[in-house]
Amino acid sequence: MPCVRCSTLALALIATFGIDTAVAAVPALPVLAAPQVFAPGVVSGPANDEAPAFSPDGNTLLFTRSGTSGSVIMESHRVDGHWSTPAMASFSGTWADLAPQFSPDGSYAVYVSIRRTDTTPARQQVGLWRVDRVGSNGWTQPKRLPDTVNISDAVWKASMTRDGSIYFLSIDPGKDKGKRLYVSQYAHGVYQPAQPLSFSHYGDNDVDPEIAPDGSFMVFASDHRLATGGKDHLFIVFREGGGWGAPQAIRYVGDDSPAFSTDYLPHLGPDRRTLYFTSDRTMPQAHYPHTRAQANEYLQRIEQWDNGNLNAWSLPLAPLLDAHGHAG
Repeated sequence: MPCVRCSTLALALIATFGIDTAVAAVPALPVLAAPQVFAPGVVSGPANDEAPAFSPDGNTLLFTRSGTSGSVIMESHRVDGHWSTPAMASFSGTWADLAPQFSPDGSYAVYVSIRRTDTTPARQQVGLWRVDRVGSNGWTQPKRLPDTVNISDAVWKASMTRDGSIYFLSIDPGKDKGKRLYVSQYAHGVYQPAQPLSFSHYGDNDVDPEIAPDGSFMVFASDHRLATGGKDHLFIVFREGGGWGAPQAIRYVGDDSPAFSTDYLPHLGPDRRTLYFTSDRTMPQAHYPHTRAQANEYLQRIEQWDNGNLNAWSLPLAPLLDAHGHAG
């Protein structure tokens, strides 16, 4: 039986946000609860703090912290149920580094580094680099991934499946700097030549792929698939047979407000059913007059994190996976 609520919501989304026919052709997914800020005052702080990538055991996280002139990768560990004060990761700091991602088994991490290399001394490249984990807290020296992955001078945000295949964004030269998502399959111990994903085309402006470890679904961001005024919105797409289905917008309470936020850099949590992402959203607007206690609470919050910069937020992804019949 058709879902009347879903059909009504789908029509409302088309009218309000201008969803294209590829997105609107599938039944709408459930609307999620409003996002929650992650680790305020520790991970989400007064700087720009972008969505954390978790080790599989959930006890280590890597995330980006940036200001106006650069970015570094930070590392934190869960100790007695709390996240330790983040410190700069040992492999980061020489160049502008960002968007770290753990492998599904936690044995290595891949991240974006903007740097000059021996082969490109005259210009900076944006490319993917790998560090292997040594013990519980150590890392090897970074090593650039091969040209079958670093297919342009602007390769961003990676995500890996259990078989070692790597998904990423490339901003391609010669295509008006068009953005497109790619995969390099890992076979016979090497990365194969990267291929574009079937649902991602020039003009869609798809960015920041986050693939499930088993490859069954992907979350990504786009600023073009919805009429959001150039702001990125999160989408999910499921594997169907040997290919991909139609991308669907991830909707949550409040994402249609006039102060609609930019949401991007999705990461799956250790349970693979919670989504962490970067957003410039803030807490609901303050209503005045304030009592002294309310004023102090507001001051504390903006000094800790709620000052208009980027922070890490989380959403329960389980309702979308369950609605799709995903076993998890």
